[in-house]
Amino acid sequence: MSYTTAEYESARRELERRRNTAEREREKRHSEVAAKVPEILETEKEMSTAGLAVVKAVSLGEDAVRYVRELEKINLEAQKKREKLLVENGFPADYLKVKYTCEKCGDKGFVNGRMCECHKAILRSLAYEKLCGKFPLDKCTFENFSLSYYPDTGSGITPRTRMESVYNFCKNYAEDFNSHSPSILMSGETGLGKTHLSLAIAGEVIKKGKGVIYASAQNLLNRLENEKFGRSDKSDTELNLIECDLLILDDLGSEFRTQFTVSAIYNIVNSRLLSSKPTIISTNLTHKEIDSAYTSRIASRILSEYTLLQFDGTDIRQIKTRQY
Repeated sequence: MSYTTAEYESARRELERRRNTAEREREKRHSEVAAKVPEILETEKEMSTAGLAVVKAVSLGEDAVRYVRELEKINLEAQKKREKLLVENGFPADYLKVKYTCEKCGDKGFVNGRMCECHKAILRSLAYEKLCGKFPLDKCTFENFSLSYYPDTGSGITPRTRMESVYNFCKNYAEDFNSHSPSILMSGETGLGKTHLSLAIAGEVIKKGKGVIYASAQNLLNRLENEKFGRSDKSDTELNLIECDLLILDDLGSEFRTQFTVSAIYNIVNSRLLSSKPTIISTNLTHKEIDSAYTSRIASRILSEYTLLQFDGTDIRQIKTRQY
């Protein structure tokens, strides 16, 4: 996957920030320990002296190996003494260890000359953020989703009962999310909470460290079309859409449909199903309208392979407007 120079530079700065933060935190812990257990400074002096002696030992010829082993033994004993002092004074044995975000590379981004997985994850996150833009995760959570806006009257299953079931499904989906979670079709009229619950899922999945792309069908398809026909800089938008851990395609059906957009939707939907990657699609279209608006190949895959969640009730935006 290719990234821009700006994305590589942003990733480098993020790694540097993580590394500096970890080392500053270690220095704070060291100052705390030194104030409480000054004897620990002596053990560190022993470790430092042994370390410098190892460097000098290289020039000792035949005796170097034996000398280095002796120095390593001294260093190890000093480390054990330091750990014992820490534990005896109520600190964890590894309290003075630098706690890097990534232990494999020490937040440097590379291991043995190869890019570390943490570095790749930062780059993917930056690419996803550019695709998603800014969306209000903090305003759309499970905690602030209210069932009180849905009517609890009528014969049969009331809108509130139905939406309580939808809410619980979405909450459990977010909590249990993994690479094999099912794809979801959220269907219903405007203003019934589809965007709110899909953003709530996105927020929880992101907390798990997963790569999430959330955007309207119109914006993503415009971007793909502009890249395809050279109206914007080349990027890996389509590859990102196919490979991200969770794709949330909001408001399917609002886009201007052309042969290109229909083909692009099919490729994304089909590719993600084949690789068992979950997708969430929200739409105001009924199942019949989906069938008539898109090719049978798209409709059949969505309607037969996705878990269908039917949203019910009255436009919440209108209710909130009347309340004010």
